[in-house]
Amino acid sequence: MSQPKRILVVDDEEQNRDLLEAMLESLGYESELANGGSDALARLNAGTDLVLLDIMMPRMDGFEVVRRIRNHSEFRDIPVIMVTVLEEKRDRLKAVEAGANDFIHKPVDKLELRVRVASLLRMKEAQDAIKRHRAQLEAEVERRTAELRESEERFRHIFEAAQDCMFIKDRDRRYTHVNPAMLTILEKDSSQIIGERDEELFPSEWTTRMKSVDERVLQGQPVELEQNLLCIDRPLTFNFVRFPMREPSGKITGLCGIGRDVTERRPMKSSVSIQSNPPGSIIMKTTLEQVRRAAITDSLVLFTGESGSGKDYLAEYLHRHSGRASGPYFAINCAAIAPEVADSELFGHEAGSFTGARGRKRGLLELAEGGTLLLNEVGELSSELQAKLLTFMDTQTFTRVGGETNIQVNIRIVAATNRDLEKDVESGRFRKDLFYRLNVFSVTVPPLRDRMEDLPIIIDEILPALAQKAGLHEVPAIDSDAMDALRNYTWPGNVRELRNTLERALILCDKKCITAGDLAIHSGTGLSSGRKGDISLTLRLCQDDSMHDILTETKRHLVMEGLRQSGGNIQKAARYLGITRDSLIHHMKSLGIRK
Repeated sequence: MSQPKRILVVDDEEQNRDLLEAMLESLGYESELANGGSDALARLNAGTDLVLLDIMMPRMDGFEVVRRIRNHSEFRDIPVIMVTVLEEKRDRLKAVEAGANDFIHKPVDKLELRVRVASLLRMKEAQDAIKRHRAQLEAEVERRTAELRESEERFRHIFEAAQDCMFIKDRDRRYTHVNPAMLTILEKDSSQIIGERDEELFPSEWTTRMKSVDERVLQGQPVELEQNLLCIDRPLTFNFVRFPMREPSGKITGLCGIGRDVTERRPMKSSVSIQSNPPGSIIMKTTLEQVRRAAITDSLVLFTGESGSGKDYLAEYLHRHSGRASGPYFAINCAAIAPEVADSELFGHEAGSFTGARGRKRGLLELAEGGTLLLNEVGELSSELQAKLLTFMDTQTFTRVGGETNIQVNIRIVAATNRDLEKDVESGRFRKDLFYRLNVFSVTVPPLRDRMEDLPIIIDEILPALAQKAGLHEVPAIDSDAMDALRNYTWPGNVRELRNTLERALILCDKKCITAGDLAIHSGTGLSSGRKGDISLTLRLCQDDSMHDILTETKRHLVMEGLRQSGGNIQKAARYLGITRDSLIHHMKSLGIRK
């Protein structure tokens, strides 16, 4: 049970004190008696719950007692009821000014005393509860403030000590914080960056895409992308993660970005560089001019042509000359990836979406954010993936396998194929709507045999890289007979076959000079010198047959003859035909030949 309330009764007349004490005890209160003002102030302590105070007392009246109580920091909140016979208004005002809470008249009525005392004690209990809660709140605020200071200090230390570039922007895309690592990379002071937007600091071709990315982040979508930057006169590749910053209510107040230098992990450049050695053939110059015109737009480009003719290289060439050159470049060979994993490779997957999916995986569509994605051999996509790809190309959004959230990306799709997609559309193998969506701007890549003027230039580009790969200190020369053999060969496998032929020659040669025997090719036949027998082909030209049809049929006969003479052994047939095993498998697949 709770302790009874303790009331200090102050009156200079003993009879009045005893009467009030008896009344209070009958009402359930404890009393402590004081015979005057000085005695009352001496008896006040933390256990006093209320003061019942007479006004008219000698030496120190009730007005002075209540004033002193109110001036004492420890007791100023104790309720005071003044017991008086005074009726004049000015005396009541004087008591209120002194600090009295209530009045009761003599002679004291017990019922009135009970009501007034109970009312003030309830008020005091409420005030005490408010004080306790306020004290608890102040303590909690102090604790949380200390935690926030500690958290802010940790954040500041991480922010300033991090080797990765870190920055914060407000909703207006203006920088509010930039860490020292980023300042070092940019060679700028914080005063030159804080308060500025990207377009006031960086080249326009970079900031246009970054503005689009930031706006998506400020709408609530985290974005991860690779970006190429020219910093301190050297190209660097950064992996940037941008995510929204929110208030506890969920309102987005800005964004935070973290950029890691991944230059050492960037893919090797193509082994052929048309920029350093421009082609000599008119047909290739015309093709490159088409690619350059397409590069300055953001339109979809479809590269067509024979296998190994360089479609994938020209796709990368287009990327390097486009406004997305600072972004990433990815390529996927749709013919080389199993259909059951192609969906995950392109669109990514969520953890647990299928057996073996232990974690979330970002697909190539996400990884290529801000850059270009080449769909090589796009004609080999399954009908299901064709439908998903069409939806993505129309909306620029997709969901990961097993996911529910729509993900928006900003990438350029480039496609390549060695198939006749129009015939595939007619046969129902390829979607008509996807074909029209892909065929915005078509570039036909000429086969190597139609641009033999470029052969020496291509060799000069390929051979040094192959020699370095083989660990040679010097690039072997090519004698005149070997060069004649290279010129007279029909190159059914195009530049890819040329590369394989030169790589094989580097292995067989004496490391100083490549001879015709090292090449293992025969002019005009495409058969290796180790063939088992001669092949004779009769070509009949029909009015409706194109050169492509005739060459395809010739290739079919050569592959089938190679397989026949090797007894179906793919490795032996490849050596017999003078191409690699992978090249032969690819030809078999494209020609519909089964072993």
